[in-house]
Amino acid sequence: MKPALRLPLTCELPQRRSLRHYIVGQPADAQQAIDRLHLLHYAERFEWTRALDLPQNGIVINALYPGEVLRYLRRDVRA
Repeated sequence: MKPALRLPLTCELPQRRSLRHYIVGQPADAQQAIDRLHLLHYAERFEWTRALDLPQNGIVINALYPGEVLRYLRRDVRA
């Protein structure tokens, strides 16, 4: 009996790139933008970070108005 031919198991994953979205604004405005993207079936609401308060001196992004927050979403995009 002839031994079975074994093919190497290879699994090539498609190349992926990262796309990052930042929303900076008043909490209600940021939530409204997230809700609109959800209605367009672009991103689920739960995929976004919770609202992060921006300090007065900013992080890398400076708050233009007091009380602004930052919301962030990272998505993988196929190459």
